[in-house]
Amino acid sequence: MKKVAIAACFLFLAVLACRPIVTIVVTATPTSPVLAQATTPAITITPTETPTPQPTATVCTLGARWVADVTVPDNTPFAPGTTFVKTWRVLNSGTCDWKPGTKLVFISGDPMGGPAAVDVPALAAGSQTDISANFTAPATPGTYRANYQFQAPDGTRFGPIIWVRIVVPGTPTPAVSPPTGLAILSFSAEVVQDLPPAGKRIRFYWRIQGATRAGIWSGTQMRAPMYWEATPPTEGTMVVDVATTYYRDPLMTLVAQDAAGNEARASVMVPWACQYPWFFPTDNRTCPAYEASTTWAAEEPFERGRMIWLQEVRVGSAVYQRVILVLYNDGRFEKYADTFVEGVDSESDPTIVPPAGLYQPIRGFGKLWRTNPSVRARLGWATAPEQGFHTQWQMQMSESIGIPFYVHRLDGRVIRAAGWDTGSGTWGEVP
Repeated sequence: MKKVAIAACFLFLAVLACRPIVTIVVTATPTSPVLAQATTPAITITPTETPTPQPTATVCTLGARWVADVTVPDNTPFAPGTTFVKTWRVLNSGTCDWKPGTKLVFISGDPMGGPAAVDVPALAAGSQTDISANFTAPATPGTYRANYQFQAPDGTRFGPIIWVRIVVPGTPTPAVSPPTGLAILSFSAEVVQDLPPAGKRIRFYWRIQGATRAGIWSGTQMRAPMYWEATPPTEGTMVVDVATTYYRDPLMTLVAQDAAGNEARASVMVPWACQYPWFFPTDNRTCPAYEASTTWAAEEPFERGRMIWLQEVRVGSAVYQRVILVLYNDGRFEKYADTFVEGVDSESDPTIVPPAGLYQPIRGFGKLWRTNPSVRARLGWATAPEQGFHTQWQMQMSESIGIPFYVHRLDGRVIRAAGWDTGSGTWGEVP
């Protein structure tokens, strides 16, 4: 009996050994797990559902920027009654596409027979297009300007004001003649040839009564103007070559004298565009010294001013790297080199804790702010983190120290500062 029991136990163990061993293998995937099936028993794993993220609404902004005057630059002269076509090149500088129904609408100034609104083509953000309108020069001599602005289909106006400005010239009016009989009867200046890259060949004609001496002063420069003796003083012509002008549409002035020292003057305008265009619409008659340069920039607002960082500034053949402009709210500015060294200098100082809602500037702004007590005291704390953007920069021709320059801010406004050569000076926004 005992032997039978032992045999039965061995048989039971053999049966258990012959049953399959269940193995579960789960492979992780973004969806449901994979289960290897065993012969027995059957096992099922139910995946857990993952909530589907809801898309967030994207808010875009309307923007526009003037790029160039394709035709009719500022102060182009037209005879009375002349019809002309003005074409602007513009950029959709916002994040919204311009939809059908967008218009360029007249808002102020002299209509000059132009349209109340011009249809603007649909345009993707970041793209450029040309917009044209027909005008007629008024009958009366003078300077005329029509101002336009973009308008969305819902009536919202956006972008800067752009304009067309022309001159309807009149006959030069000589100065009142002295009672001696000295009088300038006629004076003209005609451009007979363009001289590359920026010069003009000009033919003068004059006719003067009672003069013993006469000469012509050029308005292309003011500090050291060019002068030509007009001989004979009674009547004559002269052709001169002028290499460049510091001022758009300069005046040429004829000065006549008689034997008693009495003097008479008359001036005429020479149509003459600047060699380089400004990167923004402006009434400024002084010409840019060089082409505008585009560079990566950063800007940070402070309690009493702001900092602007320029990665690269091109001034003709010279290149300035990593420039910081400190603009104080009192209208003064200072220029510094960015001395922050990546991997060597700390981005910020953890021991400096700003008040709630304010910020310690970092990197190049922060190093200048921490190491220059005057800058720190005058600016105060930063009111927001710095932001990067692309900007344009351009220098103005200058006949003295305190050279002016212009730069786009983050918000699209243009500032003018005077003192690039001296490292400090004054600044203000361009209207």
